[in-house]
Amino acid sequence: MATPPRLADLFAQPFVKAMLDPTLIPGIYDTCDQWCMYCPATAHCLAYRCRPDGACDDEPQEIYINIADRLFEGMRLIKDLHAAEGRTIPELEAMLADDPRGRVTLVPVDDPLERLGRRYARLSSRYLASHPDFPFAMKYRPAGPTPLEVFAWYHVLIAVKIYRAITSSAAAARGEDFQRQDALFSAKAALQGIDRSRAALSAMEASDEDARLGEMQAQLRRLAREVEGRFPEARGQVRPGLDGPAQPAGGCTSAASGT
Repeated sequence: MATPPRLADLFAQPFVKAMLDPTLIPGIYDTCDQWCMYCPATAHCLAYRCRPDGACDDEPQEIYINIADRLFEGMRLIKDLHAAEGRTIPELEAMLADDPRGRVTLVPVDDPLERLGRRYARLSSRYLASHPDFPFAMKYRPAGPTPLEVFAWYHVLIAVKIYRAITSSAAAARGEDFQRQDALFSAKAALQGIDRSRAALSAMEASDEDARLGEMQAQLRRLAREVEGRFPEARGQVRPGLDGPAQPAGGCTSAASGT
């Protein structure tokens, strides 16, 4: 007969332990570039704490899936604790029975800025697919990532952050005021990715005569103008734990500049 779970088991669960840590910075993982191996703020990040057991910093992580998995582990444990006492929580039973992780959908948007971001992602993906050094393992480098690694890291992330900025801005316009800050933080992350990608491309052009490098530079310049025009307050945003006085020594995204 299986031993029923104890309340102590709940507080030992990784998601719950992380949530009880007063040094945790809420939502820091929503505002960063997700390059954990170069980020000194991981101790304050719920997404980092929720990585699967045995995960390494140089392995790509699906941070939102990791959080959802850990959250569901905690929910299942709560269910088992109540079941051991002969009780049920109907709302919890319903959430566990209809797992939202299996039906995640993206909100369709018809926006010229989003299309610009996707256009860059497609061109940069084609360039990477034809590069002789790609694919490669993304390993931590004490001196910082190479220009190619910087370019590769951000080549799709820029479009993702632009998409999030647009959808969050639209939600804010519908009355969800808390989404306005998310839109600005996402736009700032996109702009930083654009800046670092442009610097990386400049370095790559010194040894690569591929005409697509110049075309991508032009696309990034336009993207920067359009994002700044749509979200003029974005660059001035201070993200808790990453920018300004609250930033841990070294900075999370600045370490990944590669320049």
